[in-house]
Formats: sequence, structure tokens, C-alpha cells
Amino acid sequence: MTIAQEKKEENIVEYIIYLWQMEDLMRAAKFDLTAIRAFLDASGDSIDMDGELEWFAQLGKQMDSQGLIQKGHVGEVGELLIELSYLHQTLIAITKNEDYIKAFGEAEPNLTAFMERAGNKGMNPVEASITALYGLLNLRLKKQEISPDTMGAMKSFQLMMGLLAAHYKKMKAGDMNVSLN
Repeated sequence: MTIAQEKKEENIVEYIIYLWQMEDLMRAAKFDLTAIRAFLDASGDSIDMDGELEWFAQLGKQMDSQGLIQKGHVGEVGELLIELSYLHQTLIAITKNEDYIKAFGEAEPNLTAFMERAGNKGMNPVEASITALYGLLNLRLKKQEISPDTMGAMKSFQLMMGLLAAHYKKMKAGDMNVSLN
């Protein structure tokens, strides 16, 4: 099983962030699988190199066929974001999941502020949260300082997305209780 497959099964939000990161890696490596192999070797992780390289080759083909050589995300990302948005709305408006509603309520002011700063007020809360968390990952990788206010906002996004990912996993397993009482 590839790293991507493991992430997709365990936490869909982590999978999306991983996929975005690997799209960026493919672009930085100019779609050269030899460079990708060197990167994977340098990670020191015990992985199925052939499986990982096949996954990267497929990702590269998708990016090429979808015109994503310079920017953008593979179609699967859009589909997953739609699914997560529907689940987000379901948890709030239909099942009225108290834990999720509370987490969203805490994250909402931070999301509004993030979307205003990003210049994308029309972004849905799920995509905004994942985009912000991806930005946090990039800041950490660059070892840039992160303000306490930003970390507070990110913690609210992490909580909300953690709950959403857990509900998504339950939904995919057929274990989500959709009681409308």
C-alpha cells in the first residue's frame, strides 16, 4: 500500500494535503521520476519504492492530461472537496452534530478572516480550512515563525477538519448514524 493509499484510508483531509504537496513536488522535480526516487530514498522511510514510483507516475499522467503542469489540482481533489462540503452541511443542518457544530462555530471567525486575507470570500469553509492548513505546513517546512494568533486559528481548523475526517471515514465505512431526531 502506498503512502497516499494509507492516508486516504485513515484521514481524508491529510490525504488531500499530501496530494497537494506531492503535486508541488512533481512540479519542482519537473515530473522527473529519477528525482522523485532520490527524494524518496532521502526520506529514509521503509516504503515499497516500486509502488510509490508507480503512484507518482500516475499522478504525473493525471496532471499532464488535466493541464496541471504549472498549477492546479487533479480532479480527484475537487471531487473530495465536494464530498466533504456536503458532509459538512449534513453535519450542521441535517444531523445537527453538536461536536461538529461547536468546532465549526469556533473556527468560523478565523475562517472568515482567512478568506478575507486570501481575497476569496466565496471559498467554502472546508476548502478554506484545508488551504490554511496546507499553508501552515509550508510555513513549517520553511521554518518560518508562526504567530500565536495564527496558531490559534490553525488549531480551530485542525479540530474542525479532524472531526470532519473522522465522520468521513465513518460514512465511507457505512457506520455513520444519520439519526434525524
